[in-house]
Amino acid sequence: MTGPYLAGVDIGGTKITVSLANIEGISVKIYQGIRLEGSNTTIPEQVDLLLGYACDHIGVRADEIMAVGVSSCGPFVKENDELIIAAPNLCGGLAIDRGIIPNDWTRIPLESVLSRRWGRMTIENDGVAAIMAERLFGAGRGEDDVVYVTWSTGIGSGAYVDGRLIHGKNGNAPHIGHIYLAEDGPPCGCGNFGDMESLVSGVAIARDFGSVRSAEEVFAAYRGGDGKAEEIINRAVINFARGLASINAVLDTSVFLIGGSVFINNIDILLPGIEAEFYRSFPLLSEDVDIRPCALGAFLGDMAAFSLVMPDEWIKKWQDNRPWEHAPPAVILEK
Repeated sequence: MTGPYLAGVDIGGTKITVSLANIEGISVKIYQGIRLEGSNTTIPEQVDLLLGYACDHIGVRADEIMAVGVSSCGPFVKENDELIIAAPNLCGGLAIDRGIIPNDWTRIPLESVLSRRWGRMTIENDGVAAIMAERLFGAGRGEDDVVYVTWSTGIGSGAYVDGRLIHGKNGNAPHIGHIYLAEDGPPCGCGNFGDMESLVSGVAIARDFGSVRSAEEVFAAYRGGDGKAEEIINRAVINFARGLASINAVLDTSVFLIGGSVFINNIDILLPGIEAEFYRSFPLLSEDVDIRPCALGAFLGDMAAFSLVMPDEWIKKWQDNRPWEHAPPAVILEK
């Protein structure tokens, strides 16, 4: 296999994937459940080990990796000009009253640990990285005003306005999951009450139904005619659409791209309801907005990370050949 190589790292709430690619395509993908115990350097150390494992797997040296793109759940803070993860879904010290994350972390020093071994590196909120990938390779190609929203375990987003990617002071804009939708709603892991994530996320849907472990069980009940499941999901759809309308009122976008496991696995149920509620909002702002599923599907995490560091001379070739569709199956490692 010929280099140089890029590394793509996708850090989610439950797993980490590391992929290596050259100009021809993705050479290897490693998947492992995320480690949430030990010191607050556990996750960057796990990423470092997985990067080394991926290099060994295809027989390349670490110095053949010309850049590392890291797409991570957020939010972030900056200290000494380095990005630090401060995510309630990973840091037990921030997850107010949840008691489900087995650590007391409040900060994860991602950049400072990884930079000890790996050279050029770009780290972005996973919503920001996702909109970059969809705009380069997916359903957002050619769009200058476009917002990506993930509906999954949590709610995340990224946006281009007038052809420019927006970041904010710590790289968290637009963090749609934490806009308020209710005056006195349920608690979010971030400490808010009544924000979008607390009302519509996969965790929220399972919580509201009770006696289930996942949102997918609630959707299965919905498909089986369960009235309680129907009420919960219909309410989540309304709140999700109102969240889109709120962000649209601020950003005046042309296109919403929606991804994430909750949405992608249940498009037939969710999309019609989202459209119906969204287009009821102020018509002057909403009537010409297009709502689309994201196009990269299961490859979005990998492509989001690669998009952060991909050289210009690779982009056209990847757009034409779509090599991610021919990527090898993931190598799954035990924790």
